Amino acid sequence: MVWRLLDDGELNIYRNLSIEESLARVNAGLEEKVNTLRFWRSRQAVVIGRFQCVHKEVNLEYCKRYSIPVARRFTGGGAVYHDEGNLNVTLCLDQKERGVSRTLGELYWNFFGRIASGLQDIGIPARFDPDWQCLRIDRKKITGTAGWLKSGVSFLHGTLLIDADLGALADCLKVPPNQPVYLRDKSKVRCKESRRDVVTTIASELESRPSNEEIKSAIRRSMEKMVGRDIEKSSLTDEEVEVAESLYQTRYRLSEWNLGIKVEDSNNN
Repeated sequence: MVWRLLDDGELNIYRNLSIEESLARVNAGLEEKVNTLRFWRSRQAVVIGRFQCVHKEVNLEYCKRYSIPVARRFTGGGAVYHDEGNLNVTLCLDQKERGVSRTLGELYWNFFGRIASGLQDIGIPARFDPDWQCLRIDRKKITGTAGWLKSGVSFLHGTLLIDADLGALADCLKVPPNQPVYLRDKSKVRCKESRRDVVTTIASELESRPSNEEIKSAIRRSMEKMVGRDIEKSSLTDEEVEVAESLYQTRYRLSEWNLGIKVEDSNNN
């Protein structure tokens, strides 16, 4: 099985999420799939899960005041905060590959559990919490995770809070009462709400933390040990680039996708 590493400099959250969905959808259509480990970052942003309603997750006035974009990803899960102190880790996997489960719980256990071991190797006392499907240092959460399973592809991605701005995180995700109400679309009125938790960063918990490159190298090595082969740096295929651009133009740059449809101004909460 082919494995590749993607590690580009894209910082636009909408384009990054377009790439994420493109990886999953293009590989779902391939007979010979490519296993991908991707590292990526975004400038300050809030990202909500596909099945969430933005008014229940995000302080919309705060984000508007400070020009913080709000984006919706194609996977489920809860709301997360992004900035350049947050490393995002993506795995797009062929279900024929060793250790690649077709259930999300086992998939998180196998792969984010392995990532926890890699972080421990460089002095970061991370552990995998199977109940919340996240990584923790002591009792505090340092990741958010989400996944997608379809057509022979197991896809998961997660945040890793290295030295993100926890004050801004709290302000972005502290939901005030009586916000304008947005539905995902006119037929989908159910809002999947985030499970609130206490978060921290690696930098906050360690006197001297490993560098970002050391963290990425540790994660890469942990994956290589698991799959028994080298993961070579590569780039998106032409088809992935084309599909990502189409998704950006028709979905991720549009407020109708990211926010939903505004239906009233108050008295929702």
